[in-house]
Order: sequence, then structure tokens, then C-alpha cells
Amino acid sequence: MSGEPGTTAETAETAIQPSSVRVLLVDDDRALCRQMAAWLAATGYQVLTAHDGDGAIAQAEATPPDVAIVDLGMPTSGLDVIRHIKKLHGQTVHVIVMTGSDDEASRAEAFAAGCDDYEVKPVMLPELKRRLVVATRTQRAFVEQRLAREAADRRILYGHEASALLAHDLNNGLAVSLSNLQYLIEVLKVDPEQADALAAMLRSLRRMSGLVANFVDIARFEDAAVKPMVSRTKVRALLESVMQINAASLTREVSWVVDCTPDLESRFDTALVERVLHNLVGNATRYCNAGGVITVAGARWHDTDSDSVQLTVTNTGPLVPDKVVGNLFGKYVRGTGGKRGMGLYFSRLVAEAHGGRIDYERTPLGPSFVVRLPGRA
Repeated sequence: MSGEPGTTAETAETAIQPSSVRVLLVDDDRALCRQMAAWLAATGYQVLTAHDGDGAIAQAEATPPDVAIVDLGMPTSGLDVIRHIKKLHGQTVHVIVMTGSDDEASRAEAFAAGCDDYEVKPVMLPELKRRLVVATRTQRAFVEQRLAREAADRRILYGHEASALLAHDLNNGLAVSLSNLQYLIEVLKVDPEQADALAAMLRSLRRMSGLVANFVDIARFEDAAVKPMVSRTKVRALLESVMQINAASLTREVSWVVDCTPDLESRFDTALVERVLHNLVGNATRYCNAGGVITVAGARWHDTDSDSVQLTVTNTGPLVPDKVVGNLFGKYVRGTGGKRGMGLYFSRLVAEAHGGRIDYERTPLGPSFVVRLPGRA
């Protein structure tokens, strides 16, 4: 009964041979390699072949196998192939040596190089099949992890592409809306209530446009695709411009102060740093206490560097909780108000792209964020 098709033993053996298992077959005997590859493919394995050591190593680098069957007797030693595969993929690849040498020294060298099994030529296909079944059983968890990782990579790639397309279309639509709304505000004669409504709409659109721009640029920063376009900038004029734009958002009798000498200049990407300041001032506006003050300041960072600058945004009110501070500038971190955002992460990326940094500091008045830039030639 045990030899009849469909028996329990045969079914169990077949069940542990997933068709997703990749087998790399390495042998300089091309006829034997073709014969074995055809048999393995017919059995259900995905088969990759190589006829020398260099080809095997290149194949293993390009497409990681789950099982490798390696002949030792090649111009480029099979031992080198085994070492390289194990260095690349470790225990995720089960290596079976296939060789005509059955002496103890050859076995010792093969296992020292990292092989997991040893088969002496001439190879009997039924015996190789049993060994592959054992290897497949051993590698099943690794195979499942690989398939899951490849599926996750595909989903991540799709998500990135879809997000980039959506952000691009949103950015274009918001730019048109901002331009048209600004034009209407300038030419329409409206009563104060209508003017307030238009101003609130303009602030909202600017906020959304900034969020979309942050989202797009974060991905570009992470891919090292953004290089700051530096130019000489009058720091006080920049700080005043940022505060004037945000002034309409101030509520609860919050006031603001610019603390910076008129002659302070530095070299940085004005557009990027301006967006950082908008992020920081927006946060300060949300968390400033009623009747409090938001202070934006500019000063020289290093006295010995005529272009270095530190930009500080401070608001009166509660400090950032200790449990949040450690990862305050991380990606999508939940902030003090329970919201997840990108503003502080974007600010960190901009500072680092300039060779600087951003820090959170506790002051007697309240939380303070300091952007320190070394100046760019």
C-alpha cells in the first residue's frame, strides 16, 4: 500500500514542496545541469542555473535562492560560491554540495565553508528529491518570509507611486486656487464679514498647500533628491514676513514679537527655511496660552562664522511632555495635542540638508524650537 500513488507518505512528501521555492543549480557540466534543471522544473521548483562560480555568485546576488545545489569541481571553486552565498544570505539559503569527491577532507572543507548537506556523484534523482524535500521543509519559514517581504515591497512601491501622483495633482490644484483667491481678494469690494471669510479661506488653502509640499519634499529628502538652493537672505525681513502671514491666525489675544537686528544676513535656501518657520509658528499658535506671546528671533550661531544663524520660535505656555520629547522630530510622531504630523520631521530634514540641526529647548517662558544653520557658501 505504501508504494501506491496517493498514499499518506507520498502526499506528505509532495505537500512540503511549495512551487515558490527557488533552486539555484551550479555545475560546469552543462548537459548534466540541463537534465537536472528540467527534472527540477517538472517537479515544481523554480530553477536558476549557472555553469561557473562567477555566474553563480552573480545569480545569487540578483535573485536570492532558497536552496542552492553547488558542484565543488569547477574552475572557480564551489567552496568560494558557498562562502559568498552564505555571506550574502546566511541561513536563508540551504546549500547542498554535489561532488565526485567522497573523502573526509572534502566533506570537512565543504561544511566549513557553510554547506548544509553533501551529495556524492553520480546523483540519484530520487535521493536528491528526498534531500530537497528536507531542505524545503527547513526553508519553508524563510520562503514565506521572502514572499511576504516581496509582497510588502510591491505594496510600498505602489503606495509611493500613488501618493506621489495624488500629491502632484493636489499641489497643482491648490496653486491655482491660491492664485485665484488672492486675485479675488485684491479686486473684490466686500464687507468686513465677507473679507474675514475670504481671509480664512486663504489661510486654510495656504495651510493645505504647505502640508502637501511637505509631504512631497519629505519623500525627496529621504531619496537625497533635494539640494538646498542657497542665497543670501536678510533674516529679519524673512521673520517679519512669516509673522505677518500668520498674524491673522492668532486668537485669544496672542501677540507676537520679532527679535532680530536689521542687518543680520545668512546663506540658506529661503523657500525651504521659510516653510520651516511657518511650521514652527503654526505649532506655537496652537499651543500658546491665552494672552501669551510668540517670539521669533534670529541671531548669529557661531561668532566665528559670518554666515551661521540660529532661528528661534518660542511661545508662552506649557512645555512639551517628557514622553514626547525623545522622538519629537520623528516621522508621523504623535505630538502634544494628540495629532500626528510631518511638520517637525520636515523641519529636521531641512536643517540637516543645510548641515545644521533643529533642537527643542525648555525656557522659563515656554517651549522653544531652535533651527541652527552653519551658513552655505
